[in-house]
Amino acid sequence: MSAQNGTSPTFEALNQLVLELNVRWQMFDELYSEAKNYAVLNRTGANFWSNLHNLLIDDLMLAISRFLDPARMGKNDNFSLAAIVALLEVASFRADLQKRLDAINLVWSRGVKDWRHKKLSHSDMATVLGSNTLPDIPFTEIKVLVDGITGFAREVTHQLYHFDQGFGCSMTGWVPQVLDYLKLGVQKKDEIRLKAYGGKLPPTEPELE
Repeated sequence: MSAQNGTSPTFEALNQLVLELNVRWQMFDELYSEAKNYAVLNRTGANFWSNLHNLLIDDLMLAISRFLDPARMGKNDNFSLAAIVALLEVASFRADLQKRLDAINLVWSRGVKDWRHKKLSHSDMATVLGSNTLPDIPFTEIKVLVDGITGFAREVTHQLYHFDQGFGCSMTGWVPQVLDYLKLGVQKKDEIRLKAYGGKLPPTEPELE
């Protein structure tokens, strides 16, 4: 995303990071949120798609967590939502941004925070050894966090530059095409198997959990 509409480099960087977060989410959502997709994923390498699922979720939780870092840690400044809230440029609507940030943090602290600190950024001893169990994170909670961060960035752009910044990602449009090609491959595979087994299909590959 290049600088546009006179936005400063700081807020362009915020929009770029939020766009990248939306790309991650939309790719995951288009692959895994529809139950009908699992029929083809299960037939085209369940273990691969299961591992990709976990990698995308981990990446999403890390990306979300970086937005929620404190503005400063030790001698290092973080590019986080807290840092944006502290900027002089947002003084006139800082209270609204802080309210949005508090709401995002509330959801994050319910589960994603533990994943970030005990598995994704560090290897917590109790978690690795199995005496501590990390909470399940529903897809809906990830979406709430992505939407909250996106809404924060849109509010900044709206207040400062008086336009609505969209974060739709046409680059993820290839996901349905991939699924269509996989379906065609499964159909062709079944035709070959039907001939090979005399008109009756043997058991298929293991399914995704």
